[in-house]
Amino acid sequence: MSSQDIINKKKEVLNKLSKRQLKNAIELLTKMAVNLQDWQVSERLNELDTNYKFMLLYQFEGSDDPNQVTVYNGFLRTLYEMTDDITDELLMIESSNFYYEKSRIQSLKNNTQIADYHKQLRDIYDSLSLTELIEDNNIKIDKKRALSVKRERIAADMFSHVFASKRADNEIAIQLSDFFNNKDILEREKCLIISALTLNLCHRFDGRKVQLLMSSCSNENPMISQRAIVGLIIVLQMYDVRWSFYPECKHQLETLSENPYFNKSVIAVIKQLIRSRETEEISRKMTEEIIPEMMKFNSMAGRKLNMEELMSGDIDFSEKNPEWKKELESSGLAGKLQEYSNLQMEGADVFHSTFAHLKNFSFFSEFSNWFIPFDISYSELLDLFNGNGSENLLYSAILNSGHMCNSDKYSFAFSLLQLPESQREMMLRRFGEESEEMKQLQKEAAEMNSSAKDEIISNLYIQDLYRFFKLHTAKKSFFDIFTLRLNFYDKQSIAPLISEPEDMKAIAQYCFDKNFFTEALKIFSLLAEQGLDTSDIWQKTGYCNQMLNNTDDALAAYLQADLLLPDNTWTMKRIAQLYRSKKQPEKALSYYIKIQDLHPDNIATQLNIGHCYLDMKDYNKALNAYFKVELMDGGDNPKAWRPIAWTAFLMKKFDLSQAYYFRILEAKPTVHDFLNAGHTELALNNRKKALEQYIQAVSLLNNNLQEFSELLTADKEELMAVGIKESFFPLLLDQIQYKLD
Repeated sequence: MSSQDIINKKKEVLNKLSKRQLKNAIELLTKMAVNLQDWQVSERLNELDTNYKFMLLYQFEGSDDPNQVTVYNGFLRTLYEMTDDITDELLMIESSNFYYEKSRIQSLKNNTQIADYHKQLRDIYDSLSLTELIEDNNIKIDKKRALSVKRERIAADMFSHVFASKRADNEIAIQLSDFFNNKDILEREKCLIISALTLNLCHRFDGRKVQLLMSSCSNENPMISQRAIVGLIIVLQMYDVRWSFYPECKHQLETLSENPYFNKSVIAVIKQLIRSRETEEISRKMTEEIIPEMMKFNSMAGRKLNMEELMSGDIDFSEKNPEWKKELESSGLAGKLQEYSNLQMEGADVFHSTFAHLKNFSFFSEFSNWFIPFDISYSELLDLFNGNGSENLLYSAILNSGHMCNSDKYSFAFSLLQLPESQREMMLRRFGEESEEMKQLQKEAAEMNSSAKDEIISNLYIQDLYRFFKLHTAKKSFFDIFTLRLNFYDKQSIAPLISEPEDMKAIAQYCFDKNFFTEALKIFSLLAEQGLDTSDIWQKTGYCNQMLNNTDDALAAYLQADLLLPDNTWTMKRIAQLYRSKKQPEKALSYYIKIQDLHPDNIATQLNIGHCYLDMKDYNKALNAYFKVELMDGGDNPKAWRPIAWTAFLMKKFDLSQAYYFRILEAKPTVHDFLNAGHTELALNNRKKALEQYIQAVSLLNNNLQEFSELLTADKEELMAVGIKESFFPLLLDQIQYKLD
C-alpha cells in the first residue's frame, strides 16, 4: 500500500469507530495488519474479535452486566490504539513524512534510553561548572563553547528521541517522570522535552504521556508548568473523543482542576489560543497597511518626526509642532499606530510578520531549536553576550521583552551577529546611553505579579508554536493545531475546567470582542440555559446570531432581552431592524414609535418611521415623516431628499419629485439618483431628459448596460404603475446602446 492508501484506510477505520461500528473496524484493521506480517498483531485482533462476540452474545442473552460500559469502552480504547500503532508501523516503511523520517533515524539508536541522555546532561552540567575555575578567559570561553555545543547536541538528540518515540510503557513513563522531577536537570532541557512530548502526542494519543504532561502542569517552575498546560489543552482539543476511554487520565485531571493556579492558567491559555487566530490578520495589516503607511509618511514628513520614537509606542505629541501632528493624523498613521500599540499591550502577536523572514539561520535547521527557551549560553551567542556592561543591557532588553517570543529573540540575536562589529558596538553604546530605561524595564519585570508573568510565558510559548506550525520547512508533515475549532465548551475534557459562570462569561466576552461569534454564541447560550439569562446576555446572543445571519434566532433573543429590560433603545432598534428585514413593517413601526417617544429629536428614528410607512405603502404618512426629517435637519440633507423624491414619484406627484431630484443631482448623485431622476422625467413625458439621466447612470456603472438593465427591470412594476408601457423598455435600452456606441 502507498502512504496515501494507508492514511485513507486509517480514516476509514476511525470513521467506523466514531459510528461505533466495531465489527467493521476490526475487519478493516485485520486486512491492514496482513501487510505487517506480524503474527502477534493479527493474533491480538483475532482475540479482540472473539471477546467482542462474547460480549454481544452475553448482552443478547438478556444478562445484565454492570461492567458492560467499562468493557465496551475498553474495546474502543484498544481499537483506537491499534489503529494508530498499525498505521504507524506501515507508514514507517512507506512514508516520507517528517515524523517517520525521524522515527527511522531513532530506530538505529534503539539502545539509547531517556536515562542515558539524563546521565550525559548531568556530566555536561558538571563540566560547565568546572570551567568557571579556569583563569585564562580565552581558554574558558573555548571550553564553554565546546561543552555548550555538546550539550545542545545531546538535548537535540533527546528531543528527537521523545518526539519520535512509540507508545510509552511503564519503564519509559518512569524514566520521563524522573527526568522532569530531577532537580539536577536544568530548565532549558525540561522545557524542550515538554515540547517534544506535546508534538509526539499531537501525532498519536498516549494515555501515559498525557499523564506525564498533566504532572508537569504542577511543576513549581512556571516555564515548565505553562508549557505543559498549553500542550495539555491542545492535546485535549485534538483527542476529546477518546477522553472517556481513559479513566486514569480523567481522574488525574479532576485532581489537577482543584488547583486554582492551574484553572487560572487554563483560562489564560484558552484566551491566548483564541487570540492566535488574529495573527494572520495582524500580519496582513502590518505588511499591507501600517508599514507602507509609515514608509510613505516618513518620506512625506522628512525629519519633522522622529519615527524611532513613533515605533516605541510614544503617541504623545503634545510637545511637538501641532502642524506635524496634523500631518500624522491626516495620513491615518496615528490611528494605525495606536491600534498597533493596543494590540501589543494586549499580548497580540504583532511581530510574526517582522520575524517570519528571519527563520533561515542555520540555528532553525535543528528541529528542537524552534522550541528552545532563549539562553545567552547557547554556543552561537557566546560572542554576542560575553559579559561586559553594554551587552548585559542588550541581554536585559531582549530577555525582558514581554512581546518577543523565544524564536524571535534568537532571530534578533542572530541578526545582530550578522552586523559588522563597528555597527554592533554602536548599537551597544546606544543601549548603554539608555541604561536607565533598561533598568526601568528590569524593575517592571521584577515587580510583575506571578499571574501576569505566567500569562506572558504561556502567550510567548504559543507564539513559538505558531511560528513552528506556520513557518517550519516541514510544516506540511504536521497537523496545524491552529486550525482546530475554538469550541472548548463542546469538549468533555475541557468544559469542566471552565464551567464556572465567571470563567464562562470571561471567555464568551473575549470571543465576542474578537468577533468569533460562533464560539461566543455557544457560551452565551449555555449561560442562558444555566439560568444566567440577563438582558446583556440575551442582547449579545441576539447580536451573535445577527452577525451569523440567523435572523429568527436573533429576533427571538432580542425580544427576550426586551422582556427583561424594557425600553432599551439599543435592543429596540435591533428588533425594529429585523422586523423590517423580515418584511413585517407594522411590527417594526411599533418599535420605532416607542424609540421616538424616548428620543423625539432623533433624525434616524424619524427616517426609519418613514421607511416603515413606505414599506406599508402608506405614502401620505411616509411623505409627512420625511418632510419632518427635512425640517429637523435644516433642509440641507440629501438623506431626506431621496426618500421624499421617491415617495412623491410613487404618489404620482411628479413635479415635486422632479424638484427634489434637481437638488439631489446638484449634490453628490449616485447611480440610483440618476436612475430615479430618469424615471421621474419619463413619467413627465420628458423622454429626451430621461435618456440623459439614464446615460449618466450607465456611465457611473462603467458603461455596464447589463447591470443597468437589471436595475431598470427591478423598478419595472413602479414604472408601469405610473403609465409607462412594458413595450417601451426594450426600445429604451436599444436607444441607450446606440448613444453609447
